[in-house]
Amino acid sequence: MSTAGPADPAFDPDDTGGSDDTGEEAYAPRPHEAWIAGRAETNEDTAVITHPADDTEVATVVLPSAEQAAGALEAAVGLGRLDDVDLRTGALQIAAGELEGRREELAELITAESGIPLRWANREVDDAVAVLRYAARHPLTSEGRVTTGGGAGAATLIHAVPRGPVLAVVSPQAPLRSAAHAVAAAFAAGAPVVVAAGTDTPLSALALGEALGEVGLPEGAFSVLPGPEPDARDLVRVDPPAPAKGAAVVVTDLPNAADRDDVAQRIAVAATRQGGMRQEAVRRAVVCSAIADEFLPALTAAVSAQPTGNAYDTAVSVGTLPAEVTEPAAAWLDDVVAAGATVLAGGTAEEPTLVTGTEEEPVAGPILAVTVADEPEEALAAVAAPGAAASAVGLFTGDTALAMRARAQLESARVVVGDVPDYDPTTIHITIHTITTPQLTTLT
Repeated sequence: MSTAGPADPAFDPDDTGGSDDTGEEAYAPRPHEAWIAGRAETNEDTAVITHPADDTEVATVVLPSAEQAAGALEAAVGLGRLDDVDLRTGALQIAAGELEGRREELAELITAESGIPLRWANREVDDAVAVLRYAARHPLTSEGRVTTGGGAGAATLIHAVPRGPVLAVVSPQAPLRSAAHAVAAAFAAGAPVVVAAGTDTPLSALALGEALGEVGLPEGAFSVLPGPEPDARDLVRVDPPAPAKGAAVVVTDLPNAADRDDVAQRIAVAATRQGGMRQEAVRRAVVCSAIADEFLPALTAAVSAQPTGNAYDTAVSVGTLPAEVTEPAAAWLDDVVAAGATVLAGGTAEEPTLVTGTEEEPVAGPILAVTVADEPEEALAAVAAPGAAASAVGLFTGDTALAMRARAQLESARVVVGDVPDYDPTTIHITIHTITTPQLTTLT
């Protein structure tokens, strides 16, 4: 991203400048307006958004002035709540339809601004649509729940109400989905939302703003602000989970070879997809010794087979990674190998890599560490150690009792039985819990 002067003239959408033989679109820089309290607004200050792999100019965005940003925050605070359930659920459904209708365009936009491979950018659009629709089906309403027993003849109504307007911070690793997730949670809870789109990947959030702008929401219901994060101490901040603290998988038993290869492929993709920079990226795998001799070669082959290359190639899973990812990952690899770890696949920070013989969790990057445990309980303990507990755990087992014990023992926010952790629209309930507070009404 680089700053610029007055915005460029609007470009002709029918004149994209052609494309090369890789299928990469030639985007012409153009000003994308900021969304201030539900209105598209311009300003003389702009920023040029570039593709992270080669610094190709992608687009120009308007940077709102301090007065515009303050106006967006004041409008959200002034609105207070979105009490009309039909209005906010309808807005979510309409926005989901708008994004779905622009799926191909938005996927290319995500790849252009973030470097996320097109294969996964398409998935991100689908995830954004899914979470908006899920929130539309599961809003908080005025009904609440009723409890009795607080006093003779008394009944208490318990409602979850917004703590205030929401400040949603966009993740460069999931620019559309993180914005959609926060907006979905805010509207489901009945809160206005200001999206802090940042300076690296603001285009996807601005596209969501365009979709919301078609709805007819009240002034202050939403804003999308590219540029530096505003001073929003009166808002409830929602940060996307950082990719640094990864997920883990535990494999205790596999019935046959087909299951073995399928599970190995799922884990390899979950560990290396998008260069391991997703918040759900698997960092560690723990395999029980009874199946290790058969499973580790399958996992090694699966990691080695993950396709790398041009992010616009729909077969590619890992594109070009920036230095801020590869340099720490390379240092981590050097350290663990020097300490006795063995590289089973790959071996550099730029490619899918599998290591064994280390208890250290890899830093963010396309690297998976695998260890062997003698018993299932030992495997679970390895991903639940204090200070090293995984953010989410995938458990492959045919033992239902073990799966239930895992849910009780693990501190992870999510336990997925029979698959790797991945994005799930139902996780908006975690966000809704963060941005709401109980309100009690006692009837005597």
